[in-house]
Amino acid sequence: MMQVVISCMDYRLTQEVINKSKKDSLIIRNAGANIFEIKDILKKLNPEEVVYLPHTDCAAMKLTYSVIKNHEGVTQLINDKLISIFKDKNFSTLKELEEINAKVNEDLLKEILPKAKITTELVDVNKIKWPERKARVYVLKSNTKYDEEMIGSYIIQSPEFEVILADLEIANKLGLRIEKNEFDTKF
Repeated sequence: MMQVVISCMDYRLTQEVINKSKKDSLIIRNAGANIFEIKDILKKLNPEEVVYLPHTDCAAMKLTYSVIKNHEGVTQLINDKLISIFKDKNFSTLKELEEINAKVNEDLLKEILPKAKITTELVDVNKIKWPERKARVYVLKSNTKYDEEMIGSYIIQSPEFEVILADLEIANKLGLRIEKNEFDTKF
């Protein structure tokens, strides 16, 4: 049975991803645990089980909030892949946006994978222990397992490079440096 674990690239979630994964799980991590960006990959994979782990205090949701409420500028790619999903949603606070993010993406998972068992947990980062932050990002393929060096780093993880381009732009906007790229593609 194929299990896919989907979470945000945030460094604080790595242990949660490890805890929720099975030995042979595929892992997909991007900015904001964004299902819209990876829906075609998920259709191809057609997993029997999905563990979906968005979280509180999410930088991607803070960026989304700032773009929609304060008209902060972002690239067209970030707008198309992340911001546009939330433009017609009604929210006043970041907390409301984070809850909408979890619901909208869970609904999309159910739509594209109607037979899959889907478990969603909005991870409250104030209730978990996380490592010291390292201002770097690892760009990994979905079957890569984490080593000690990666703990505390941001991790973008996908079976295909093309779907993470907006995430790389967001990582750059956050001032993160690419530590390792498992894809042969330059960006």
